Amino acid sequence: DLLAYISLNNGDIKTIQVLGEDETGEISIEMKGAAIKVVLQTPREFELSKYMHPPKEPDTTDFVLSPMPGTLVSYAVEEGEAVQIGQELCVIEAMKMQNIIRSPRAGIIASFHGVAGSSITVDTVILEFVSDECSP
Repeated sequence: DLLAYISLNNGDIKTIQVLGEDETGEISIEMKGAAIKVVLQTPREFELSKYMHPPKEPDTTDFVLSPMPGTLVSYAVEEGEAVQIGQELCVIEAMKMQNIIRSPRAGIIASFHGVAGSSITVDTVILEFVSDECSP
């Protein structure tokens, strides 16, 4: 861990602890027990960042994502099957506990994106619904 000294606009100098930098360029710092992530920019980078568009969030309404890492044990539905809100879709085993994943909406199952017995991570697409836009 490194220590850094920063000068505030009012002239005060503060000491912060630099915990590290991740692959996105965010730097983790700590001061008085509070840890935060920051992005350091040159004055020119800051000026240009005002013109950047925020990243678009992906639309996942037609997908069921894994809420946890684990093993995809089984599917309780078939492709092409109509399901209701709350209906069991699949089972994920995590830390020796089997977790039932239920349908967040009514719809028709378009396809599976995982194979029973395979390892999955958080936010892995498990299955896909037929898009409402494609429904008659």
